[in-house]
Amino acid sequence: MIRKSKKYEVYFEDEVHFQRTTSIIRSWYLKGSKPEIKSPAVKEKNSFMGAMGADNGQLITMEAEQFNAISFRNFIKRVLKMAKTKKKIILVLDNARFHHAKINKVFIKQIKRRLKLLYLPSYSPELNPIESLWKKTRRGVTHNRYFESKDEQRNCLKRFFRKFIKPNQTLLSLSANT
Repeated sequence: MIRKSKKYEVYFEDEVHFQRTTSIIRSWYLKGSKPEIKSPAVKEKNSFMGAMGADNGQLITMEAEQFNAISFRNFIKRVLKMAKTKKKIILVLDNARFHHAKINKVFIKQIKRRLKLLYLPSYSPELNPIESLWKKTRRGVTHNRYFESKDEQRNCLKRFFRKFIKPNQTLLSLSANT
């Protein structure tokens, strides 16, 4: 369990793709009815970077066309700007190659008084509570639903994420067992 600190605030970071292809999960329907859920014939996705505060439940997200060193640097800047804390931030993240990119070494050094990167062991997504948020998002927004367009899906995802911009108990509970 994470203990609150007077010196730092912990945020869990991860990236996610939401495919526009309809994903069907178990649900209730009237007996004898045959639900019909359309599915687009194209492969499109909406991609986001996210950071979730372990001590306050705040969510910070950013759309990204690609996950690379530059988008990661831009996301770190966003976290530093949006985080509801004056404490140093410890950003817990996986070992994606772009998280270790050489082009960001100087930048990371420049902000070391405000942010420290803490890498999870390889192949351990179960240790990152933001994965539970992505699962919750799929269940609440994308599963069993057809979107006319990529933009429609993006708008629904953003609307869902906006609920968590301010520190809140819902996301705080996702990191409670960490």
